[in-house]
Amino acid sequence: MKSMNKIFAFFAAVLLSLGFAACCLKIPFLSSAIGAVGNINLLTYGMLLILFCLLFVVFYGAADWKKAGGRVSSARSLAVVLCLMLGTLVFFVRMFQMEGNVYGGVSDRYVWHKLPLWLVVLCLSVILVLFFLCIRQNTLRMPEGAYYLLYGMLTVLIGYTYYTPSIFVRGYSDRLHAHAYYNSIYNVMQGSPYSEMTTSIYGHYGILYKLPMKILGGDFIDFILLNAILGAVCFLAMFLALHFLVKNGLLRVLGAVAMTFPILSMRGGYYWQLWPHRILFMSLLLCLGAFCVRFRRCSRITCLVGYLLSLLGVLWNTESGMFCAVSWAGFWILRELCRSPWRPVRILRSFVLHFLGILFCFFGAYGIVNLYNLLAGGTVNSVREFLFPLLTTSYMDDLLRVDLPEFPSAYIPVLILFLLAVAWGLSHMGCFRGNRGETEAQYLVPCFAFSAGVLALGQMSYFINRAAYHNLDICHLPAMLLICVTAQWGMETVKKFRWQERRSWAPEKLYQGALTAVSLGVLVTVTLGNLIQYGYNTDLKTAFHNKDEIHQFAAHIAANIPENTYGFGIGVAEIYSMLRWDTGCYTLDFSDISVRPQVADYVINDIRTKEIPDFLVGEKTMEKLENFASDQNQWIEENYELSQEFEFQGAVFQYYVRKS
Repeated sequence: MKSMNKIFAFFAAVLLSLGFAACCLKIPFLSSAIGAVGNINLLTYGMLLILFCLLFVVFYGAADWKKAGGRVSSARSLAVVLCLMLGTLVFFVRMFQMEGNVYGGVSDRYVWHKLPLWLVVLCLSVILVLFFLCIRQNTLRMPEGAYYLLYGMLTVLIGYTYYTPSIFVRGYSDRLHAHAYYNSIYNVMQGSPYSEMTTSIYGHYGILYKLPMKILGGDFIDFILLNAILGAVCFLAMFLALHFLVKNGLLRVLGAVAMTFPILSMRGGYYWQLWPHRILFMSLLLCLGAFCVRFRRCSRITCLVGYLLSLLGVLWNTESGMFCAVSWAGFWILRELCRSPWRPVRILRSFVLHFLGILFCFFGAYGIVNLYNLLAGGTVNSVREFLFPLLTTSYMDDLLRVDLPEFPSAYIPVLILFLLAVAWGLSHMGCFRGNRGETEAQYLVPCFAFSAGVLALGQMSYFINRAAYHNLDICHLPAMLLICVTAQWGMETVKKFRWQERRSWAPEKLYQGALTAVSLGVLVTVTLGNLIQYGYNTDLKTAFHNKDEIHQFAAHIAANIPENTYGFGIGVAEIYSMLRWDTGCYTLDFSDISVRPQVADYVINDIRTKEIPDFLVGEKTMEKLENFASDQNQWIEENYELSQEFEFQGAVFQYYVRKS
């Protein structure tokens, strides 16, 4: 009865909270009122999460304190389970059909979208039937070392796939984002402090990059190598988290391969906004949490290590680091709430201490940035500047925001999965009568699931604000991990269930088995797609590993313009780093100049003040100067003329000299 209460409370809370969110987005007067306050996507999302938690606790609490009535009918539960599974199947098929309509989607190039729908459904159905028949008869058992061998092989594959120094061949969009990411690192490498004109759009990660970049050599190719290593570390951490939490060998293998899907098969290299930038500290923290659960090492030391990781995460990327800090605090607070009986003093102390832990992460990172600034000869940044561009409405709302799809899309089941993880953790709180007497061994995994769900829901806000196709990848790793963690509880039901014995099965076991069956279906589908698409993309990825061409182009630049020529714009810092040259111009990246257009005036004033005789500009940079510094740009046109152009894989660099 206790488990059924959880299930009913969860479904009721999900339906009501999703219905509330739909009303907020689609009813004109509600959407107008919310939009007048701020970002409608994020505000609605935040209200949905809070409402879900409140509803679940209220519904489950009411059912927990109500005296149990008659036993829930197994036949009725089976009928509901079958309807849910059929509805899920229909939703997934429709989601597959509509995948190409998601903003920024490239799914039409995937093999499975080149085949008729009926053929894809038929093949996948046969494979899934054979798979379930096999696992009912056999159990995958391997030596412990075999799993680590698999993790090692996948880690090497990830690192190799990430290592794509031929960034210019990938097109303007990728060059644009690569410059946005690397420009900040180049500025820090040159000793430039953070300021209003030299800040970074993605965080203050350049401070953490500086030492390893110095060790490796410091050019753009070294940066690509370092990023590849970091990307591989992310996945290794997630493989270990999976291994710590999941004992079933089949789930370990399927989960590990499924985790690699976005990198090995959906893209050929980096997704600068997300991979590995926004998943690095998330992966490390989830691995630490899994270690604490697996080995029962919930001590002050591991708690402090988690907050230190979160502090570095805030320094690296403000919002993803704060999500780490909040989720880590959530793990420890919920652990205290799961103890029974409740002790108000201990609970209050836990809330206060972990709230201070969150503040420590934020202000610790803020202090490190300003310490670096002072050491680099700069000034102390304000908190608002530290948070740039999160508080910039023109960026977060006007420029970035993309409305959520209004058709069946992957974000809906992913959101429900994370809400399930949160509900699982909340349902083990000691205030509920059914949980009295639970040991730490019983509630520690749910506490981890809660923490992982909170972290993933926080990360998912990136997609909620900008519902572009690949942005949902930001929570792919915790999604696969939680699918495996929740699926293992119903493995025995999947193996032993017989239709003839359906009336003898407890209703909660039927729901567990259904969840596991759906989870296994998702894992098999993603794994199969990974294996197929990886082979299909092999030739595409090979071209990205060539680093000779960028060396040759840098040498060509060096042979035609003076050393350390003043330079700015998309691609210039990347090329100059190959030559160990100094651009002499340290600003916000030109990819995001629309967020802070005064940077264009700043550059032109710098040229005038320093009486620069010549300068090199990057791809489409003069167009940006004309758009954002139209008055000042007239002075450039009057005093400088184009001397040479250098073309490299579609990117055109321009060399200007002062008129005689």
